[in-house]
Formats: sequence, C-alpha cells, structure tokens
Amino acid sequence: MMEDLSLHILDIVENSIKAGATEISIEVSIDKRENLITIKVTDNGKGMDDKTLERIRDPFFTTRTTRKVGLGVSFLDEIAELTGGTLDIQSTPGIGTTVLLRLPLDHLDRPPLGDIISTLITILVTNPDIHISYRETRNGRVWVFDSTDVKDLLGDYVLLGKVKELLYNSYKEFTGGELL
Repeated sequence: MMEDLSLHILDIVENSIKAGATEISIEVSIDKRENLITIKVTDNGKGMDDKTLERIRDPFFTTRTTRKVGLGVSFLDEIAELTGGTLDIQSTPGIGTTVLLRLPLDHLDRPPLGDIISTLITILVTNPDIHISYRETRNGRVWVFDSTDVKDLLGDYVLLGKVKELLYNSYKEFTGGELL
C-alpha cells in the first residue's frame, strides 16, 4: 500500500496520462469543521466504458500489458472502506475520468496527505507537455499551482531547483507547516 495520499494522486495522474490525458485537474479540500479531506482528480483522457469502470476496483484487473495486477485503485478503495470514506469514479468514453475520494480527517487509518510538492514536481518534470492544475483549500484558504504559470515564468526549461524552492516556500506559507 502507498504510504501517503500524494502517492495515490501521482498514481491516478500517471493512469490519466497513459489514457491520453493532456489536461489534469487536482483538487484537495481539507475541512476540519466537517472533519473531511476530499481529493478530486479530473482528466480529459480517453475515458472508460461501463464494463471497464465496473472492474476498475478489482486488484487483478489492469489494462496494462506489462503486468497482471492494477493495485492503485483497489488500494484507494480499501482506504475508503477502512476509514468510512467513499471512492467514486465516473468516466465517459472520449471525454475523460473523475476520481473523487472523501475521507474523515481524524480516522487513524487515513494516510497523511504527504509531500504534495514533490508529487507536483515529479509530474511536471516527467510530463512537461501535460497541463496540470492543482488547487488546495484548507478551512477556506486557497493555494493554487498551474503548470502553465511555471512555463510562463521559466520558459520550456524547467529549472527543478528553482521550481522546488518556490513551491515549497509558497506551500509552507499556505499550510503554516501543518502536516495532515
């Protein structure tokens, strides 16, 4: 099982890219009053038909030819079940897919959000032609990342050290260093 939710986000994004997505939106909402963390990933990939959508949670189902298991979604489904949360996946062929995970913040079995900045940098550096937007809301405060802004600022060459420093500083200011 993956150690934190940011790695699950990375897995979902990688699946989106393999499905032909060029636009991926990631939304994270943390609401202490509602005791809820919500993660939503939406893409414009090829989407899935109903038959594939029905089987997607099965750990022994995968569309990949390089291996016989697809554990990412089944792990997320298990986390949702263990914590009393929900995992909803909606997809339309030719349109794209949306994965929506809702988990109680205070449940002992909820993995931490993890290092979201490293996840965003990994996506940005390994997939420079993909448009990624990330929006995190914490108790009414909002932090936004958009890969277009990075490219506009730095050009086509992503200066990893500079991007990492800018994102970490901005995100640390937003979170106040609070880990969830």
